[in-house]
Amino acid sequence: MDELISVIVPVYNVEKYLEACINSILCQTYKNIEIILVDDGATDRSGKICDLYLKKDSRIKVIHKENGGLSDARNYGMKAATGECLVFVDSDDIVSADYVLHLYQLCKVNKTEIAVCQFCHCTNQSNAKFTLCQTQKVYSSKAAIINMLYQKDILVSVWSKIFRRKIFDQTEFPVGLLFEDSAVMYRLFEKAKSIVVSDAKLYGYVHRNDSITTKKFSKKNLDILIISKTIFNYYCGKDKDLEDAARSYLVVAALRSYLNCPNEIDFKTDIEEAKQIIDTNGRQVLRDNNIRRKLRLSLILYFFARPAIKIIYKHVNRWK
Repeated sequence: MDELISVIVPVYNVEKYLEACINSILCQTYKNIEIILVDDGATDRSGKICDLYLKKDSRIKVIHKENGGLSDARNYGMKAATGECLVFVDSDDIVSADYVLHLYQLCKVNKTEIAVCQFCHCTNQSNAKFTLCQTQKVYSSKAAIINMLYQKDILVSVWSKIFRRKIFDQTEFPVGLLFEDSAVMYRLFEKAKSIVVSDAKLYGYVHRNDSITTKKFSKKNLDILIISKTIFNYYCGKDKDLEDAARSYLVVAALRSYLNCPNEIDFKTDIEEAKQIIDTNGRQVLRDNNIRRKLRLSLILYFFARPAIKIIYKHVNRWK
């Protein structure tokens, strides 16, 4: 019999999107799943929608809890999960009917602990353009971490991946931090012997105006600097290739913080810290042949045409 796979869905104030999300999971071609809906203290109808679906399908479990944030909801979901593998879906997104099956088959055929697919951008849940697998590649743990830190084929997000449950042993998402995926993913990859990556686009990432990534910049957005510094310090002196990749990731975080921080007194220290990181590490990163073209152009502008960088940045699609 096929292994049981736990699909964990943190839910908070997404009543407009939740039904489409759950329906897409219920339609999976891989049937032996449990769907864990974690109502993280929603104040709209999201919790009631979860309970309605609980009555519709025996594979659904519902947890109601006080609001603790995305990390806390995911941690609750993992504690309740009984599957041999874990898959994550955000409650405002949508997935292909083959999402779970494809990821599971990638793991099984390639004997890996983690499998990764790609995602497509959606302006709403009805216009996702999923694509089938054309190529796949198996990475060593080290190679996968380097690829992810250079932001190439492997996105740092927990969604679009499947994990053998043991990979999460003694690992939880950090409660209270934004960019929680960045804080744990390199550690999870370290536990895996290998990671397989497919070019299939089976996860629909829905862009909405009130999501975490589109809200007004706040001090919490600077959590990425804390996390990226932790990653850099972790690899510094340990392995040159990993250190170089982590330095690149740190400089990207510093650039984004520098470019997005409001020019206000409350952010003055943060802007100076970001500039110090770029000034200290940026030229070394600029000489790194592995960095993305966008980062190279950004650093050239920062060092040689700084007045223009913020003007150009406003017109850049950060997802490409």
